[in-house]
Amino acid sequence: MQVIRRIRSARRFNAFLLACALFVGSMAVSVLSLQAQVTDYRLELATTSSLGIGLSHLDASATVLVWEDRRAGNADVYALDLEDNREFRPDRTPGVRSQPAISGTRIVWVSGADPAKAQIAGTDIATGITFTVTDDPGPVEQPAIDGTLVAWREVRGDRGDIRAKDLTTGETFTITADDANQSAPRVLGDTIVWQDFRNGNWDLYQWNRTTRAVTSLAVTPDDEVDPVLNQQFIAFRRLRRSGGSPQLVLLDRRTGSETLVSTAHHIGRLAMSDRFLIWEDWRSGVPEIYGFDLEQRTEFALARSQRTVWPAVSTRAIAWITELPGGRGRVQALAIRPRLPSDPQDPPAVLSADRLYFPQTKHYLSGGFKRFWQTHGGERIFGYPLTEEFSVTDPSTGEQIVVQYFERVRLEYRPNAPEDQRIAIGRLGVELTADRAFAPVVPFPDSTDRRYFPETGHSIAYGFKEFWEKNGGLAIFGYPISEEFTENGRTVQYFERARFEYNPNATDEESRITLGLLGREALQRMGWLPRPPIDTTMLTR
Repeated sequence: MQVIRRIRSARRFNAFLLACALFVGSMAVSVLSLQAQVTDYRLELATTSSLGIGLSHLDASATVLVWEDRRAGNADVYALDLEDNREFRPDRTPGVRSQPAISGTRIVWVSGADPAKAQIAGTDIATGITFTVTDDPGPVEQPAIDGTLVAWREVRGDRGDIRAKDLTTGETFTITADDANQSAPRVLGDTIVWQDFRNGNWDLYQWNRTTRAVTSLAVTPDDEVDPVLNQQFIAFRRLRRSGGSPQLVLLDRRTGSETLVSTAHHIGRLAMSDRFLIWEDWRSGVPEIYGFDLEQRTEFALARSQRTVWPAVSTRAIAWITELPGGRGRVQALAIRPRLPSDPQDPPAVLSADRLYFPQTKHYLSGGFKRFWQTHGGERIFGYPLTEEFSVTDPSTGEQIVVQYFERVRLEYRPNAPEDQRIAIGRLGVELTADRAFAPVVPFPDSTDRRYFPETGHSIAYGFKEFWEKNGGLAIFGYPISEEFTENGRTVQYFERARFEYNPNATDEESRITLGLLGREALQRMGWLPRPPIDTTMLTR
């Protein structure tokens, strides 16, 4: 085999930059049992806080968690930045702070050691500016915030009223002022929802800042308590007069229709984002965290076999407090990540000849890609699939195409191409060497052992030439874009769609020449697969 002497060239190629637009979903199913599901997201451990004492009142924004913690003796507010895992106190001045709530970068809490002389205060952690929400010290509690609107409960003996304030304008709103008992305010946009004891039981009411009107949401002979809300739904616990376990109810704000999410065991605190309803669940006898996917209408377990309480959820994380012996505890969080085509798939429940599952890589192969793979060398040439099929936009043409990565190649389906050209191999050899330069060779006449390609200024010879010709040639591998050379102690040669590798120690003749793992290396560069502990590809700077 010949080896290139110098690596130099003015030839460079543009990489194929993938912009994945993946959605894997399933139709809605019954909500009353745990479901095996395929989703467009994945949950992965994001962070665990330091050990605290008496943790409670956990709340979440997209990137920050806040909670009450007594690790220093008095109650104080602690926060954890999910982007850099930095744990901090939003207000480092001496004081007693409790019952935090967060929206974006604004955090509010109850300030003061004496509940009868407390205030609602807060800070914007983006600017460091602190502020006071309530004007005078008094019995205030249960702050809630969304955007610039803050609501809280003002206590009157054993009863309470709901108040609110706009942090931008300074306008204060009296939401309720009557002999009834109101509690548990929640804020979303211009709407405040709370539980109201005015008819001999707890019912749900709402107030709108635009209309200044109070309207009923759920009024029944049962108790409706602990509301949480998003743009479409209000979730709450219904405590039935007839007894038994609470019902976890999902109320559609647009239609008024109700869905029973859970009804067979005790349900505790709730939290909700636009996508998920999360709650404390006692079906095993201890508090655990369960969730409900509001789009797919499926229930799933999050934290089991431990005491987990105070769930919180945002667009990017699900969190809870894990209780430990001696009043200790930690905040734990799962990040909500988009599901990647490279994520492993579960085996099929029923085998099908039309859709092959590869336990070696936990991916499927079907349709036209399956036929192409089987008729052009299969595992020996392409390797096993490393992703499912997914759609991307070819940046050079703007065309929407379907691709699937294998260990050694990327298959592409172009629906607008002639029928016999719709499936082809992607140009990974070009893309992964776009930052390298391969010196062309002086043209020479072709012979039995060597062939020159003026299209790229490179040649193939001997064993690589024989392999290229026997296994599909130009249609499969493309033109050579380098000469043979030594890389990582092995003789290799790059082609537009592949890298040939020569292994002199192979035990059989067919294994002496193989294709390099360009598909795997491309996914590692994209961050879809972990890189090896030591990068032996020499394809990155």
